[in-house]
Amino acid sequence: MRKRIILTLSCTALLAGCASDSSSSSTGLYSDLMAKAKYRNLSAAAIFQKAKKAQDREDYSSAVTVYESLESLYPYGPYAEQAQLNTAYCYYRRGESEAAEAAASHFIRLHPANPHVDYAWYLKGIAYYQSIRGAEWNPRPLHSAFDTLETVVKRWPNSAYAADARQRMAKIIDILGRRQLDICRFYYIRHAYVAAANRCESVVSKYQLSPSRQEALYYLTLSYRHLHMKKMASTTLAILKHNYPKGSYTRDLQP
Repeated sequence: MRKRIILTLSCTALLAGCASDSSSSSTGLYSDLMAKAKYRNLSAAAIFQKAKKAQDREDYSSAVTVYESLESLYPYGPYAEQAQLNTAYCYYRRGESEAAEAAASHFIRLHPANPHVDYAWYLKGIAYYQSIRGAEWNPRPLHSAFDTLETVVKRWPNSAYAADARQRMAKIIDILGRRQLDICRFYYIRHAYVAAANRCESVVSKYQLSPSRQEALYYLTLSYRHLHMKKMASTTLAILKHNYPKGSYTRDLQP
């Protein structure tokens, strides 16, 4: 009977975890061959325990090396599958987002029906999330993180990882909304009202849960007024008043 894979960390530990100092993700061909030779006479269980001990003492570099050696020597079976999951987690803890995403994707491709594939999707999502840097210049990791975490929420709504996935998605929406709003302001102060209106409409329609929505409605109303689109300005102002009746932006506008 197939052994059930045991997750090596609790949900709480994972959610609270943060990336440690990153180091090189490649051990090199020579190091790989040496590692294989070192563990060749050990069972999969024995190799796994060595890797797990390294992981438990937060020596993630050593843990990855041993896990990858295990998978190379024993590519099939529950220990190899668990090693793949743990490798993704160790890369994540080392701050190597791309390697963590690749390792999680590797597991998903090989074991799409595994009972812990939701965990692999979650690891992939938080790896993308970890790689978010300078969203004002490169929003791609934001979209990748959102789409991956959304997969967790939609496919496994009762998963132990769904709640954290939802929270991260909300933060991503906020970041994307603010990014669009910054561009809207950029165009508005330069009197490019058509471009400003287009960006504000994007915030209002795509990022409805973003706190930036209120200010986007404000600039959208002003942009429509400058464009002499009185009906659209009036409708947008009505939406602003309805959703934020006591908001500062609502008070600043006159019908």
